[in-house]
Amino acid sequence: MMDEMLVKEVVPRLRYAAHTISKIGHEDDEEIVQDTTLMAARMMESAENAGHPITAGNASYYAAKAARSGRRSYYSGRSDVMSPGCVIHGKAHHEWLDDEIEFDVGESGTLHDVMAPYGYQGPEPDPAEEAARNLDWEAFLASHSQRHRIAILVLVEGGTMREAGKRCGIKDGAAAALKKRIAEDLIVFFGEDVIGRLLNGIKPDWESDLRMSRERHLHHVTSKHDAAPQAH
Repeated sequence: MMDEMLVKEVVPRLRYAAHTISKIGHEDDEEIVQDTTLMAARMMESAENAGHPITAGNASYYAAKAARSGRRSYYSGRSDVMSPGCVIHGKAHHEWLDDEIEFDVGESGTLHDVMAPYGYQGPEPDPAEEAARNLDWEAFLASHSQRHRIAILVLVEGGTMREAGKRCGIKDGAAAALKKRIAEDLIVFFGEDVIGRLLNGIKPDWESDLRMSRERHLHHVTSKHDAAPQAH
């Protein structure tokens, strides 16, 4: 009964209240609904374990109220500068690392340029994609013969195909054919899109999707602000 009440009565109320809750950073209505649903579920479970009745109206009301005060399901304090509560209460202010600023020398850049460590050579690899790629790479090596693995590892270490051929005990012609076979196998196993991403340094899809969502959210907020009637 509690599960059914959460889905059919509490969540619709939270969706209706989401637009009244202040968003911090890249939060949007959908994320607020997810977070307040978790808080409401915890309230309902606590009340049920204690033997106290709770209505859908009470659960949704107090979950939304907690979110308005800056509380979230993962943190309810105000001491963490990254928490919504800290920002809402004016104890912290976030600046976009992509915001353009002007340096003292007259040149312009971004805050990310200021924060980047010495010797920074561009965006760091996405950890999730790198981990998945390592697993796929191990699977690719395991699916080939020892001769293929030896040749691939020589090339990975910066060696030439002639060196790989000597390690494998084959002549230059056979080494060239092996190189072509390895290239074809790589495309078949990983796909042309992944190979292209690795060669061209294209960022992972989730990062571009997140950036577009942020820009769309910022544009929506700005448009609503511009369209609001001015008091006289």
